[in-house]
Amino acid sequence: MPANIVPTAETDGVLYASAVPLTSTEAALGDGANTPTIIPIAEGQTIVAIVQLSINGFITGNSTFVFLQTDLGDGTWIDVAWAFFNSTQAPATFVLTGGGLGAMNNAFQQARKVGSAPATQASGSNAMPIGGRMRITGFTNMTSGSSSAPGVNTQVTATIYYRIQNPR
Repeated sequence: MPANIVPTAETDGVLYASAVPLTSTEAALGDGANTPTIIPIAEGQTIVAIVQLSINGFITGNSTFVFLQTDLGDGTWIDVAWAFFNSTQAPATFVLTGGGLGAMNNAFQQARKVGSAPATQASGSNAMPIGGRMRITGFTNMTSGSSSAPGVNTQVTATIYYRIQNPR
């Protein structure tokens, strides 16, 4: 290959959310029009999600959570991994993963109610195989200061890409 030819890098992430504002009510962050909010998963697959959280405007307090969740088709959503973001100025990037084959012995009680923070109040995960469906939800509790420009809302936004990987 000649030195002046640079191949285009492959991209294999699926856009789940593009600058979606988080609200004080926990909700799925997927863009239902372009990307399904619920992601189908086959047995043994894994998922990796890259979550970029940004702040538009100036805020004085922030407590934001994003959850990677699974269920078995019955609507009982279980937290697989979660990110906690409390910056008031700087953006942050988190990686949430789950699933796979192998020994993942664990026992835990899903005690978190929708819209509430996990008991640990930090980023975390539960080692477990995942069910047939995944989704990414989130909420924010912030104290706003001021917007960055007239007519622009002060908010925390999420941009999320995910990738499903098959077992080898």
